Amino acid sequence: MWQPIEILGNNDSTAYSHRKGPYHFPEHGPNTRGENGVYLCRKPGCRRCVISPEASTIHLDCFDVVAQQCKLDDYLDHLWIATAWRTPWRQAPNLRLEEPAITPDLSRADDLGIPRMRVLPPEILGMVYDNSATSLFWRYSGALDLARRLSTASTASTASTACSNELLSVPLSTVSAWKRSGPPAFSKTARQLPIFRLTIDSHGIREIERLPERPRVQRTRTDSLAFVIMEQCYLQGVTAHFKFGSLRLELPETCHGLQVWDTPTPPTIEQCTFYPADITSSTNFRTIELRKTTGITLFFCLGSVYAIHAHTKAAPCAEVTYRCLPSRRQESITWVYMPIPQNDSIVAFGTQMALSGSNFEVSTCLLFRLRLAGDIAVGLKSLKGTRDLLLSKSPSLRLIYNTRELEPVSAIGACVEEEDETGPIGRFCHPIVGNPSFQDAYFSLAPLERVSRIRIFNNKETGFCMGILLDYENGAQRSLGQCRIDIDPIEPCSKPVRLCFLRRTYFRPRTILQLQATMVESTNTCNHSHDEEGWLCFAMQGDLEFWFSSEETMLTAIVERVHCRLRS
Repeated sequence: MWQPIEILGNNDSTAYSHRKGPYHFPEHGPNTRGENGVYLCRKPGCRRCVISPEASTIHLDCFDVVAQQCKLDDYLDHLWIATAWRTPWRQAPNLRLEEPAITPDLSRADDLGIPRMRVLPPEILGMVYDNSATSLFWRYSGALDLARRLSTASTASTASTACSNELLSVPLSTVSAWKRSGPPAFSKTARQLPIFRLTIDSHGIREIERLPERPRVQRTRTDSLAFVIMEQCYLQGVTAHFKFGSLRLELPETCHGLQVWDTPTPPTIEQCTFYPADITSSTNFRTIELRKTTGITLFFCLGSVYAIHAHTKAAPCAEVTYRCLPSRRQESITWVYMPIPQNDSIVAFGTQMALSGSNFEVSTCLLFRLRLAGDIAVGLKSLKGTRDLLLSKSPSLRLIYNTRELEPVSAIGACVEEEDETGPIGRFCHPIVGNPSFQDAYFSLAPLERVSRIRIFNNKETGFCMGILLDYENGAQRSLGQCRIDIDPIEPCSKPVRLCFLRRTYFRPRTILQLQATMVESTNTCNHSHDEEGWLCFAMQGDLEFWFSSEETMLTAIVERVHCRLRS
């Protein structure tokens, strides 16, 4: 645990009030820690937090740097606005937007024993930051950067208007335009532009626009900005607070939040199909353009999806998304990867839904039909008490889901800007699923015939197999188990003719609980041997069942064909 201080605001969070601490920072979760009569709470949806003063947490040493370097007499008020107003309105979701690059203080590089950092190109400097972002050097640089921004923002706002350093509170509906560091614009003709668009970055609300109509849906998205699109009629009672060149909204008690998107041109809810569909007025929507990805990784725990990562050229590894999960959740997360190779495409997307009156607990399971790879069930645990629900049969599929702090995804769906393919579509093909031999197990299955290459993902510490990625002669791909791309070491084999596995057991660290594991090897020759007894060797035919969880695996080779097949 690190020790922060807390700076607290007044009742409406428009000014600095006082500071407390330092304290021990609590872990994510429902527990609170009481120190000196103050309770630090990180419980999602806590009702007591809604009526309590807001607080910003800052490293004690970072606070000291800002206090020393910022030359403003009222720097605490500026610091409060800069930190608290990063949240665009009270109880807004954590948007996890990409931060702008920190400008490092290289004047101290010689004193710190890293003089060559001063001559590194920006790309290499960025890689250094990515691998040491929490170090004292970068924290110090970040604190200096914040002190500079506070001073610069104060100078800019003073120059732009004489009153912008004073609080200005107006109904949002009266604002016709605004950009950060500038004054708001007001116009009597603003009502002729009934659509509001808010642009949000990692520092809070960046811009207000008024539009004549809802923008046409386009295939653009970003990880550094978020957007709110709403009609003027929904703005009744919303107050806009302006101070120090920044903006924050105050919502009325009747408004429980605003829907947020990662695209400036989102679809309407009516243009989408969702299941599950737990959508509220404060839902934070994320989109994935599946045609621009090489695959997706879903992070499962106890049958629910907690995060989704789209593998792209800009973000080829899912670890960046995994790190956003709380440390306690990370310990029990199962990675489920679905490859989408360049020459394959998704032609249908669906999900499993509970049958009416069913007593079975239904887990999240997504169904994909690929042109070459056929039907794939992602997150499959059981078929009991479920039926398939088709969400889209368009090749221009855009996947949409919501994110919630500490909570699982509660809305998954699709949006298509083009018409779905005409004509009927066959039912999704399901494998025969038995009962798993361990808890929180997920099922995967793939044919072993016509495999051109196999990649075995192994745990770097134990050597046990975690997942298998198969490439087929027709260009399709299938994954089994946990294929953690660019994280775990792999054992590749081209033109395999044998697949061999050895079942093992081991004890969970510091417990007496025995778990199941598997060693897997593949070879491109029929004549081979193993160092110990118990290996099961199979020709590349039939199918391979792969049960897996975050800790265990169970493989079974099925010689006789079952339902799922590759398409020609």
